[in-house]
Amino acid sequence: MEWKPVAIVAFAAALAGCASPKGYSSGGAGTDEPNVYVAREAFEIDKVGILPFKAATTLIGGSVSDMFVTELMKMGHYELVERSQMSGVLGETEVALSGLTAGQAAQLGQMVGANGVVIGTVSEYETVAQGGRTYPVVGITVRLIDSGTGKILWSVDHAARGERNDTLAQHARSVVREMASALNRQLR
Repeated sequence: MEWKPVAIVAFAAALAGCASPKGYSSGGAGTDEPNVYVAREAFEIDKVGILPFKAATTLIGGSVSDMFVTELMKMGHYELVERSQMSGVLGETEVALSGLTAGQAAQLGQMVGANGVVIGTVSEYETVAQGGRTYPVVGITVRLIDSGTGKILWSVDHAARGERNDTLAQHARSVVREMASALNRQLR
C-alpha cells in the first residue's frame, strides 16, 4: 500500500508537467538576465523590418535600434529590410518618431514586403550617481510583430547598470548583446 501515495504524487507531478504556460519565457524580475517571451504557437517569420526605437531623442532611438539590427543579423534567423525602404513608405519623420502601434507597425511591414516588424522602446539611457561615482543605466524593450495578424511573437526587455568606466553607448551595446543572446537561446 505504500506505493499508492508515491504513485499519486508521481501522477500529479506528471500532470503538472503537462500544464505549461502560453509561451516560453526566461529571465525577468529578480534576475540580472533579460526577460524573454516567445509565443508558443509556431510562426514563420523570415523577413523583418526594424523601426527606430522610441526614445528620449531620435539619435538614441536610432542608435540603439541599429545595435539591435547588428545583433539580429548575427543571429541569422531573419532577412532584414533596409530602414530606407520603411522610410520611403511612411516618410522619414513618421518612422523616426516610431510611436507606432503594433497594428500600424504590422501594416507598414506588409507595405514593404516584410512578414514581421521589430519595434522597441529605450526607457532608460542615462548616467546615475551612486557613492560619488557615476554609472550608465540602460533599459530597452523590443518586440516582433507579425505583419499579417498584428500579434506579438516575441518580446525581450532588459535594464541594467553598467560599470563606472563604461560610456552609455558601450553599455547600451552590452545590454543589446545580452538581450539578443537570451532571445537567440529561446528561438532555437
